[in-house]
Amino acid sequence: MTPRLALAIAGLAVSLAALPALPVRADPVSDLVAALPAELQGLTRLPGPEGSGTAFVVAREAQRDRLFVLREGKAPVEVSEAGELAARVAGLRSETDPHGVVAFVDMGDTTYELFLENDDTAGYLFQPASN
Repeated sequence: MTPRLALAIAGLAVSLAALPALPVRADPVSDLVAALPAELQGLTRLPGPEGSGTAFVVAREAQRDRLFVLREGKAPVEVSEAGELAARVAGLRSETDPHGVVAFVDMGDTTYELFLENDDTAGYLFQPASN
């Protein structure tokens, strides 16, 4: 073995010995799955209207569905009234309007309107559809 090869092997051995001490970057999806509570049966992310920066997440629990609004750069907002209905989200479609985003949420036999205004990213109005 040449001195140069021996030096390279020694350097590699030192590097490998130090490797376990380096922080390992966590996989955020794996971390999320590991942290899921037992009552959570599923998560579904639904995109909002194109270019709106809005998405929706339905969290299916044993007795109810919970609905969350995701807006770019903002904290998630739970639509608590949807969870209080103790019903399942059967469908969700959304569109933009001059004031923000309107979502139509089918829960049981009723369709609800969810109004999200551009100027109030934490606020919303959730009510039975008017039609």
